[in-house]
Amino acid sequence: MRPVKMWPVWARSALYIGITLMALFVLLRWLMPVVLPFAIALALARLMEPAVLFLHKKWRFPRKAGAFLLTLLIVAALLAAVWFLLSWLFSEVNGLIERAPSLIARLPEMSESLTGRLNRWIEAAPPSLRDTLRRAVEGVLSGVSAIPAAVVGWLTGAVAAFAGKLPYMLLFVFAIVLSTFLISADYPGISRSLLKPFGEKTREKILSVKSQLVNTLGKWLKAQGILMLITFGQLIIGLLILRVPTALLSALLIALVDALPVLGAGICLIPWAVVSLLSGDMFRAAGLAILYGTVVLVRGFAEPKLVGGQIGLGALPAFMAMYAGFVLAGVPGMVAFPVLLITIRQVWGSAPKNER
Repeated sequence: MRPVKMWPVWARSALYIGITLMALFVLLRWLMPVVLPFAIALALARLMEPAVLFLHKKWRFPRKAGAFLLTLLIVAALLAAVWFLLSWLFSEVNGLIERAPSLIARLPEMSESLTGRLNRWIEAAPPSLRDTLRRAVEGVLSGVSAIPAAVVGWLTGAVAAFAGKLPYMLLFVFAIVLSTFLISADYPGISRSLLKPFGEKTREKILSVKSQLVNTLGKWLKAQGILMLITFGQLIIGLLILRVPTALLSALLIALVDALPVLGAGICLIPWAVVSLLSGDMFRAAGLAILYGTVVLVRGFAEPKLVGGQIGLGALPAFMAMYAGFVLAGVPGMVAFPVLLITIRQVWGSAPKNER
């Protein structure tokens, strides 16, 4: 077998890209749960490094003291944000629980009213369509009647799953916090240790790839931020038109949920529309359905273009990379594959011409 160095350039490139993709797949599939807290800690320590250096040089803070102070501030800020969100969610859930008995008591009346309205629409339809429409309505109503039990079952399962994973989650957070402090306390030494086994040229390439990767990740986060702002703008306008009292908070929460590819805005807007329909508020139900369709369409068209534009890919390659990443590795793959693709392209583009 011919040595790799004797292969054509395109064959070597395909081999290296294939090995990289395989390694990334293994990382995301099996090693990510182990590596993730330390990767997050490394990223946080890198973000803290300018502030740690400032405290060290300007105020003569020992590096360990500066790292400890900044880690403490970050943890305090995150805990305050989590406490605020949980408090708000608890108040909303508590209000829903208080309204639940009256809502349940109104269900038979709401169901009868909705059934009567649908029957009038069916009778107004052409005779040839009445039986088909009646069967469709019966199927929809049976499905809707099963929603409360399904929601209760889902909530029960979610609470049980959360309780089962709580020790792991606490350990995960503790590992991030402790690792952030330890890495930040000796960031220059750790950076030198990681690069020490490599030669000078290899170190330069690693640093170049790291710089390009950080730049690409920053642009990807910027694209996601723009998408969230677009979604939030659509939601706040739509909810204000629908005269929702908590339009601002509702739009913010749904925009945050919509940023998660597996969930999306539908997990909030569709049940909300169904409840509005059952309560007889046809205007709000139709408005929420239209709002959901608008959010999905705008995001579907804007996401590949924005992500591709920010990280230097066309809309089609960006969409293909996100789709392949989601199919192969789930949500982390949607983030990693576009970044990997642009990094490979940047490394390949920066290679000397005599190597290509």
